[in-house]
This record gives sequence, C-alpha cells and structure tokens, in this order.
Amino acid sequence: MTLTLPNDVDISVKVGKVPSLNSFYAGKHFTYRSAAKKKFKAEILEQLEQYDPVQFESVQVRAEVNYRYDIDNCIMAVKFAMDAFKDWGGVIDDTKKYFPKMVIIYNPDIDLNTSKIFFIGTIAAK
Repeated sequence: MTLTLPNDVDISVKVGKVPSLNSFYAGKHFTYRSAAKKKFKAEILEQLEQYDPVQFESVQVRAEVNYRYDIDNCIMAVKFAMDAFKDWGGVIDDTKKYFPKMVIIYNPDIDLNTSKIFFIGTIAAK
C-alpha cells in the first residue's frame, strides 16, 4: 500500500531567544547580525531536516511567540525561520508571490523566550 502525503501540509520549528528587531539593528555591526543569522538558520535547518523534503506552491507563516519584547519586535524569529525554510527548499523564494501572509501571535503557553513557527501551504505539483 502506498502512502500519499496530503496536499496541505503544516511544518513547525521551535526558535530560541532571538534578538528583538530594535536591538538587532540598533548600532549592531554587520558581523554581529551575520553571526546571529547563521546561528539561528543552522538551528532551524536542523529541525527541518527531520521532515521529508517538500516544496510549497506558496507558504503562510504563523509565529506563536513568548518573548519579553513587544509583538512587533518578534519579527526576527520569522525572518530567520523563513530564510532557513527557503534554503531547505520548502519554497522557491520568500517574495510576496510565494510568501503572501504571516501572523504573529503571543502565546504564553510556550516556553518563555521561545517561539514556534508554523509553515502552512499546499505542496507544489511536480
């Protein structure tokens, strides 16, 4: 019997404490920003490798966050996760054509200083 993956897929990864948007760009040197991006991307890619490879036609992202900063400063978790998801091959690009929607939600039920990123989409036709 052959198992068929559903067309609609939900992939999730956990992201540790990322810098707030304000602190990431407030006077930080490029080397600091580059090192942070590399660190989080590697952690997220490691989690994505646990999934069978898929490519979405387009992806929507839901970020559930429990950081101490304002909700709008949590965007770096989405940025790092989406860059990793694109590099993993989950979507062709992170332009608005392939990444048209994201939502950031405060979730006090997840570990403090973490977020959970959900990639939601339809598998691209081969």
